[in-house]
Amino acid sequence: MSQADLRASAGAVDTLVADLQPVLKKALTDLADAGTSFAPWAAGPRMTGAGKGWGEALETLQQTFSDHAEGLRLLANGHAILEQELLSKFRGW
Repeated sequence: MSQADLRASAGAVDTLVADLQPVLKKALTDLADAGTSFAPWAAGPRMTGAGKGWGEALETLQQTFSDHAEGLRLLANGHAILEQELLSKFRGW
């Protein structure tokens, strides 16, 4: 995979994270609100627990995407360094 493709993929993931951020924030708020609404009911504790679990999972997903974008950029940088080192070894042949 080329450096340009790796960087473009990282940019696409960054865009995905940015686009998902308000949606995930709303989802987390809605989950917390649902847990609060159901608190007096017998199922309230389970609803609150499920909301917290899903909230943590969504936050982890967003962080994983960000981490993968950074990994793609690091991989592209590594390709660039390797190419420069190889070129320097064969200059003047």
